[in-house]
Amino acid sequence: MRILVRFYDAGALLCFLGMMACVLLEVAARNVFQYPTTWAEEASRFFCVWTVFLGSASAWFRGSHILINILPRHLRGKPYYGLKLLIDVLCALFLLAVWFGTLSIMIVSYPSKTTALEISISYFYLGLFLGCTGMLIFHAQQLIGTLRNLFEKHPST
Repeated sequence: MRILVRFYDAGALLCFLGMMACVLLEVAARNVFQYPTTWAEEASRFFCVWTVFLGSASAWFRGSHILINILPRHLRGKPYYGLKLLIDVLCALFLLAVWFGTLSIMIVSYPSKTTALEISISYFYLGLFLGCTGMLIFHAQQLIGTLRNLFEKHPST
């Protein structure tokens, strides 16, 4: 799992650097050379989408997403893991819905091209697809851990 997390970390970092390079190039081209590019804004948007979703998978592994834990904080043992299992199953269903939805949108939008870069719009959705795939993999690992704790004789909280 650590290798997969490193892939997502490196991908998010490279995409962020690509986004920053595109923005800096556009600012320099527009303000210094008085000759704006036709593609830098669209490329920076592409890199931003990929940064967000690759970074989301990495954050999912680390448990860094926003969390509302008012009720779980007050529970211990089996009730805690029962609630956690319910939440994990609902999250898994949501992630699966997003994953399948993204896959269908990628197929439908493949013939459509972007204006400036003239690449398929599906490549924008590919970042969401890969990020959601990572979140599903990491979530499955968490779900297995929750099930183990739920069915242990003395679960640790």
